[in-house]
Amino acid sequence: MLHHSIAADARETTGVSRRFILRAGLTGFCACFIPWSAVAATKAGGAAAPAPAAPVGFYAENKAKFLADFKGVCAGAEKWMAARVSEPVAKATAADAQRRFEALLPGLPDLGGRSNRNQPFITMAGWLTALTQAMREKGMTAKDAGRLLYDLYAADWAAIPPQKAQAMGAALFSPAAQGALKEWAEASQQKLLPADWVGKFIPGDGKAFDLGYDYTECGAVKYFKAQGVAEVAPYYCLNDFLASRAQGTGLSRQHTIAQGDALCDFRYKQGRAVTQDWNTETPRFEGKKPA
Repeated sequence: MLHHSIAADARETTGVSRRFILRAGLTGFCACFIPWSAVAATKAGGAAAPAPAAPVGFYAENKAKFLADFKGVCAGAEKWMAARVSEPVAKATAADAQRRFEALLPGLPDLGGRSNRNQPFITMAGWLTALTQAMREKGMTAKDAGRLLYDLYAADWAAIPPQKAQAMGAALFSPAAQGALKEWAEASQQKLLPADWVGKFIPGDGKAFDLGYDYTECGAVKYFKAQGVAEVAPYYCLNDFLASRAQGTGLSRQHTIAQGDALCDFRYKQGRAVTQDWNTETPRFEGKKPA
């Protein structure tokens, strides 16, 4: 159970918790989300808004914020690695990851900037890419990088008061949120942003699940493949279960594009126990070719 103490230590001594991951807008990771543009359209009583144009120089204009957030993540990453490799190697690897992310930043996919709710998920994919590449240079694996992010994300959720997390989850099942998700999914079918996610809304059946959606394209998988780190994609997806468990949204998922499947099948039932996690899912990755 060493990883639990390491994650807690990272949270308490580096400020990695909400300050750098959840406060960066990643409260639902790539699963539990409400598309903001679609919500706005619903409230206005109109059709879903077209895919937004990215602000000119979005990444350049916000470079300091992006780098500051990732610097905090790397502080936690360094402590995590120091429990597994020597402190000098951990320090050098964290510093290398920061340099790599700064180099990757201008080339992160154009998703329309802050107006696209998926923007933070691409940002985190950039984080994990930089960490994976840096750790690989020091003999660590994609699984190590995936576990690092998983443990830090778990520490973040542990720092959120349960009532607050549960309230966040309850919002996912509201009529407005479900309507917004349906509108987003329909708009995504136009594929106006090639690097974005594409989804299909699945109405709940009132028994097995209350809300569902399928991804037929995953922006994170596209990015990982383009950067030569496709093998880390399945581990990235496991963070969805951490968010769902904390929020009480009862996620069940049997397929992911990251594992080479045709789609990601998200099914939520409010209050259902989340039984999937790192231990149940990673054995399924063995010997399976990633997307």
